[in-house]
Amino acid sequence: MQDLTIIREKINEMAAVALSMLQNTFDGFMKHDLDILSCVLKDEEMLNGMERALTLSLVDVSKTKINDVDKKNIMLLTSIVADLEEIGDYIKDMIERIEIKIEEKLLFSDDALNEYKHLYNVVETELEDAEKALRMNDKNFARRILCNTEDHMDNLVQQYRDSHAKRLIGGICLPRACHMFLDLLDFTAQISRHTKAVARNISDLQ
Repeated sequence: MQDLTIIREKINEMAAVALSMLQNTFDGFMKHDLDILSCVLKDEEMLNGMERALTLSLVDVSKTKINDVDKKNIMLLTSIVADLEEIGDYIKDMIERIEIKIEEKLLFSDDALNEYKHLYNVVETELEDAEKALRMNDKNFARRILCNTEDHMDNLVQQYRDSHAKRLIGGICLPRACHMFLDLLDFTAQISRHTKAVARNISDLQ
């Protein structure tokens, strides 16, 4: 049976995989590269395996004689693992949309592309901070994520959705591409929500 120190190290590795997946998905999106996206999907399968193994390990430790602090930490770590796996699921959803965009040669307007780049950069920074908080055992990175509320992300997404609706009405973009863009906004926002959940749980670890 693994102890919590070893499990936490493996959770750090899981966070690094999730971050790499997000970054590589954006790279594949920008380069219209299906091979990059295919590699990310393999990482998503690995992330699912890590989630299953870590959850079982945490359950095993919870059945032993442990103190109240460890019990609380196990609950928090289990939630962190689940949120990292959810991030992987949303990245997979993003890849499915990006693959359609590439295969159907759908184009985003320059404004849409710049808006998505900005949203991605916000979320990438959050996930980078979550990975650092776990790897470096530094809660300051987690607290930095929580400086921006979920309302801030929701407002940003709604702003970009409204802008895109105007472009659609103005004939600047096609409906099919519009749906892809809106899905990418929503999936990226969900990644932000799960990253914030990770940050909150990191902040409570003892």
